[in-house]
Amino acid sequence: MKNDKGEEPYTKWDLEKMATVYDDLTVKTVPDMEGFYGAVTDALPEEGDPILELACGTGILTTRIRKTHPDAALTCIDRSPEMLAIARKKPETTGVTLIEGDVLDPWPDGPYDAVVSTFCIIAFDQDVQAALLRRIQTALRPGGVCITGCSVRPEDPAEEERLLDEWVAFMQDAGLDPAEIRRQMTSWNTAGDHIPTPDVFQDMLKEAGFTHIRCTYKQGLYAVFVGER
Repeated sequence: MKNDKGEEPYTKWDLEKMATVYDDLTVKTVPDMEGFYGAVTDALPEEGDPILELACGTGILTTRIRKTHPDAALTCIDRSPEMLAIARKKPETTGVTLIEGDVLDPWPDGPYDAVVSTFCIIAFDQDVQAALLRRIQTALRPGGVCITGCSVRPEDPAEEERLLDEWVAFMQDAGLDPAEIRRQMTSWNTAGDHIPTPDVFQDMLKEAGFTHIRCTYKQGLYAVFVGER
């Protein structure tokens, strides 16, 4: 259904079209990009090897992992050949195993020291989110870590509205096209319970069998969670 301005909302990622603009779009939609992605790489074990990244996209997180853990055996999965083609062009991904595939399909055999993802798990219904977290827990070696960077929904609707207003202001200041801002807001509003509250996501980690669960980063609508097997 088109909105009143004749634009199609994003009910799912159009990966082929999004691939060419995804890096720029991320810069203009994630307010504290370096802090957010830095919190993911900071949570990796110092000697983490091997590492599995789910839904790597164009390699935004991948390149950062290569900088902080250059000697780690890094395997990345994404279902979009267009996204992977862009990732492969980045010099930092030399030596990285990039696999075209759905994260719901079988993964390369572990165990892994870390399984990481950003904006992946929350793309699914919460029952699938829970199943993915259980799979990650099983794929980790004892002491391995699950690191998830994602959007989170505040418990208080008034707080959610305030943070959404701040998010829109950031996107406007970043120069994002107004039509794209409206699509981002439509995606948020139609996401329903795909976007958990921080407490709900930490409860899912606990139910999946993780311990030492913590939120290592929280700013606005973005958070990073870590759980240990």
